[in-house]
Amino acid sequence: MNLKYSKILLYSVSLFLVFEGLDAFSINNIPVYWIGAASLVFVYLFCYLFGFRTFNINLFSLRNWVIYGIFITLFQSLFNDLVLPKYASTSYIQYISLRILRILLFLVIVYSLNYILKKYDYDEILKFFLISSILISILSLISYFSYIYGYSDFPRTRQGSGGWTQPIQRACNILRNYGTFREPSFLAIWTVPFIPYFFYLGKKNKLWFFLSVFPILSVVLSRSLTGIIAFVSATLLVILLMGFIHKRIDINLIFMLILFLSVIFISSLFSYQFPPDEATCLSQEGECICIPEDRLDELKSSTNVSEATFGRFSEITSRGLDAFENTAFLFDYVSNTGISIFGDGYGYSNISFSYAADEATKRIVDNQIIYRNPGQVVSFNNLYANILMSTGLFGLFWFLYILIEVLRKIIIKNNQLQSYLLISFISTLFVYSYQAEELSTHLAIAIAFGLNLINNEK
Repeated sequence: MNLKYSKILLYSVSLFLVFEGLDAFSINNIPVYWIGAASLVFVYLFCYLFGFRTFNINLFSLRNWVIYGIFITLFQSLFNDLVLPKYASTSYIQYISLRILRILLFLVIVYSLNYILKKYDYDEILKFFLISSILISILSLISYFSYIYGYSDFPRTRQGSGGWTQPIQRACNILRNYGTFREPSFLAIWTVPFIPYFFYLGKKNKLWFFLSVFPILSVVLSRSLTGIIAFVSATLLVILLMGFIHKRIDINLIFMLILFLSVIFISSLFSYQFPPDEATCLSQEGECICIPEDRLDELKSSTNVSEATFGRFSEITSRGLDAFENTAFLFDYVSNTGISIFGDGYGYSNISFSYAADEATKRIVDNQIIYRNPGQVVSFNNLYANILMSTGLFGLFWFLYILIEVLRKIIIKNNQLQSYLLISFISTLFVYSYQAEELSTHLAIAIAFGLNLINNEK
């Protein structure tokens, strides 16, 4: 059978990006994301059965690291047993199986792109990926403006990450762009790594500069400090790094940063704060107004996006680690639990962490115990902590070695894509410290692109 595996895999990965972007939706109680993930893995296995093979000696370490993580997970799951928190939406076997599927998906994307890059150049592949990004960004903006102009938002069919609903419209809260995701920060960390590639393609076709406004505005209106700071910091770092290495500055990167910052200042025109209700405001001189709890809450609720962004960043950094409540608790948890050499396995480590988080965040109100996330599986919100607790020190050091090798290969190649790939890669690594905990599609893309950069030199 003469199958064009490169086309099949390119279309499948691009379609999966759309499914991944529809994070807030499910079909018959099955999240759209998992439908897309299972479909992509199935397509890859189908191609493999019909003779598809790909080879890259640089992928051996990554492949073996993934196999190691799966082995530890299966071993712990077979010989240990933990009861899932009360309100978990899956059984124990399903939960662990989904963690393994997520790891396999990461490897499938890397191997798929490794093969695709032998048949197509970066420009062709990126056009497919950025079309997916534009689609999700436009849908997200449609969702955002529905709360301002009064038309119906898309019906969200998947429960939110912190409860049973996705609470977008709440009294006194500032409107944030959830878009097609369960959380504004999820939208931002998914969209940000795409943005540099718009400006890479824009050097050859100015249309991509115009199209970049959609994902940039989508990220800014999400008001995700993690996403915005990740992009700005990564861009500044790469501009300085490239200036040091090549003794020149790419004006296109300066233009990208200026455009991004300009959108932050202009986007205040689209800010909206939901009005107060009797339960959330205090009366002053006959008027019902919203009263912020503290300076940080005041900044969060500011309709001035630049003030809300840079003011919050300044306020948070001035408070030190105490401002990062989840991070502070995570450090305490790791120090109290101890560090394993080989880890507890993916999923199993989350369940253990969830019970500890319940105990640490419980409060007594009116002689009743109130939990922050009662009966739910809690995320580490940090990939490096997740890998440390799941695969141990051995797995974490192995993973960091892989990342360093990929970064080294990107930096030593004088390639037109180099700067833009670095910004995407570094911003992805940054958000892993504060928001994401699982191996993402963007990391898979960056690794595959980085390891194949030698085949696409100027």
